[in-house]
Amino acid sequence: MKKTTLLMLAAMSATNLLAQNAKQIADSLTVPTELIGGHKLPIPTVEGATVELLGADYEYIIRADGSTQQVISDTPVNVNFKVTKDGKEAFSKDYEIIVKVADKAQAGNPKPQVIPSLLQWNGGTGEYKTGNKVVVCVQGLDQERVDIIAADLKAVLGKEVVVVDSANGESKADIYFTVKDDATPNEAEDYTLHTDANGICISSGSPNGIFWGSRTLLQILKQTGGSVPYGTAYDVPRYEVRGVLFDIARTPYTLKDLRDVVDAMAWYKMNDLHLVINNNYIFLEEYVKDGHDPLQEAYTAFRLESKMVGANGQPLTAQDVYFTKKEFRELIDYAKLRGVNIVPEFDTPGHALSFTKVRPDLIYQGPMNHPGRRSDHIDAGNPETLKFVGEVLDEYLLPDATMGGKPVLEGCVVHVGADEFYGEAEVYRTFADGLLKHVKSRGFTPRIWGSLTHKPGKTKVESEGVQMNLWSTLWQDPVEAMNDGFKLINTNDGHLYIVPFANYYRMDKNHKWVYNHWRPNYVGNSHIPAGHPNLIGATFAIWNDMTDLKHSGYGMYDIWGIFRGSADVLSQRMWSTEHNPDTFEEHRKLVGIIGEAPNINPLYLRTGDAPVVVTPTALPMQLNELAAGPNYHLTAEVELTEAPEGVEQVLLSGPEGKLYACMADGTVGFKRNDSMTFSFGGKLPVGKKVKLEIIGKPQSTQLLVDGQEIGTLTLMNFRDREDGWKLRTKGLRSTFILPMQTLGESFKGKVHSLKVEFSAPAADKQ
Repeated sequence: MKKTTLLMLAAMSATNLLAQNAKQIADSLTVPTELIGGHKLPIPTVEGATVELLGADYEYIIRADGSTQQVISDTPVNVNFKVTKDGKEAFSKDYEIIVKVADKAQAGNPKPQVIPSLLQWNGGTGEYKTGNKVVVCVQGLDQERVDIIAADLKAVLGKEVVVVDSANGESKADIYFTVKDDATPNEAEDYTLHTDANGICISSGSPNGIFWGSRTLLQILKQTGGSVPYGTAYDVPRYEVRGVLFDIARTPYTLKDLRDVVDAMAWYKMNDLHLVINNNYIFLEEYVKDGHDPLQEAYTAFRLESKMVGANGQPLTAQDVYFTKKEFRELIDYAKLRGVNIVPEFDTPGHALSFTKVRPDLIYQGPMNHPGRRSDHIDAGNPETLKFVGEVLDEYLLPDATMGGKPVLEGCVVHVGADEFYGEAEVYRTFADGLLKHVKSRGFTPRIWGSLTHKPGKTKVESEGVQMNLWSTLWQDPVEAMNDGFKLINTNDGHLYIVPFANYYRMDKNHKWVYNHWRPNYVGNSHIPAGHPNLIGATFAIWNDMTDLKHSGYGMYDIWGIFRGSADVLSQRMWSTEHNPDTFEEHRKLVGIIGEAPNINPLYLRTGDAPVVVTPTALPMQLNELAAGPNYHLTAEVELTEAPEGVEQVLLSGPEGKLYACMADGTVGFKRNDSMTFSFGGKLPVGKKVKLEIIGKPQSTQLLVDGQEIGTLTLMNFRDREDGWKLRTKGLRSTFILPMQTLGESFKGKVHSLKVEFSAPAADKQ
């Protein structure tokens, strides 16, 4: 080719580049695909434009100034740039850079497979084997976390675990946990795990980092039975918020349920538990349509103890299941020790039926879409409303004498709700702004549902220091929120919502797609730069829309697989950029090998246990047996000697619930600790010895009397609109965890014999 032709092509290329706008330039930069760790990232230069590094998804590896951390194995990092041209700014696409090891190490032990996968690994040769007694040496870690880790090690290894303090001069240990006081900020989550002939050492600049390292160690030990391969791992999360939302308002859960959720989250290094404190049945128009008053009849709940009582005598606190302030504070502390932050949500001005029941004078009266749902909309345009909601919030945000002078929610991010308000835009914006400023004025970080695009107006809503869940691109444009300065959490409904047992929002049916394709920085089809400092993470959500007229009686047992099977997938995608194992099928196999977190038994499994056999001589009798989840088969010979009208008679009881020989209406039934109550619809005969059988399976519980089913199983909590507003009898999920603490607590008669047999539960029906 002639020299003149080359010059002409170069001139044309420069002309094309100069003709590009900021976005076009941002997406066509010359960026290295590889970079040696410890070297500085070169910032591209473009004539006529300014290029700046916006950020990286792994900010510990490629820092804001372009400097890089030395790595121990090749590590993919996504970076983004900001381009300014002609006074206009644009953010680039994601550029992946492999940060390379400076000196390539020889091949050693392969990377251990854990969930989520380790970010970096440099394998050695050989392994460290623990003996019959495991000595743990601790430096700089609080005693409460030490106790948790030691108990988990004992559960996984089945060996004696002895903890010593490094200050005691212990010369040799198997496992060392060291909090370095000069490494990283206290809130950091990174850690290093190093194993050689001297033992296993986990070090971090923070207690949370140590705790995450202990989860990695425990998962390795579960697979090996007590050995760890020689090598070094460096691990750090991709995003700071890795969350789970649980709607505890529309279906009740117990504190034990939530503690199990915390432990399972921590097992996968998930760290943000968003609990919806108040909400109500969504489809209130169904009540209105059939001439019923949702304000009086629809299900709603506010799950925290509150002193708020309306002039009408209506308490704000739910009357079926609620948590005292002390209990909720204990849950917050329990979670924090395990690296999990509790985020309580108080939802107004929509979904606020609990509030409008207390203050019906504050029901929104303005124009709105979905007028059938007016009763759960509090009047966002009335200054008295903000004052009322602020008073409720202040019960938990201001110092409380019963909490030692500290707020109930000390240390929590506080969610103000503010989703799906169908009233006027300007009053919504004013109300949302007031709520956010109120929470900030009390010294808390607020979080809100993104809704400002759908509610445009002139009122500027507080954004500085405010976190926002991006749940619907119709309600909130992600790029707009990013540019407004909100800290963003991807909670996209199409990809991350689950409504158990519904025919919509079923992310749990798409786990393989999520594992293979979902990316935290895509909200629907909207792209947020992976390295943008305002993108702080993602959360999947379990919403209990199927309550009230649609409730089938399900409880935590029935949705545990839905929750845990989503957590293991999302943790992988939020912590790491790569798949390890490579395929979803291999990942699921690894989940099965690793199993549940240590020291929890959310399904109350007693598989393989010998039957419980009792011949009581007197009642009541303390059995003090662990409760049993499906599958179990109870057989008892009982004789009811009297059945006074309206008197409940409890045959078996414990913290998990009660099995009634007689409910108030005389029928056999049971009540779970989540308040769900079922009647079998039949009665035991008086003065006759009968063979009573309870057969517990996942999502079903059966009663036989002398080998025959009696009555019709009925859910006593909710009505069934399709059946003329009668109690629900069809399509029930009646899982019952059999309590076995006390036999015959209030039984009027004789129990001649009792036997409970256990077997493995049937395949997951979720």
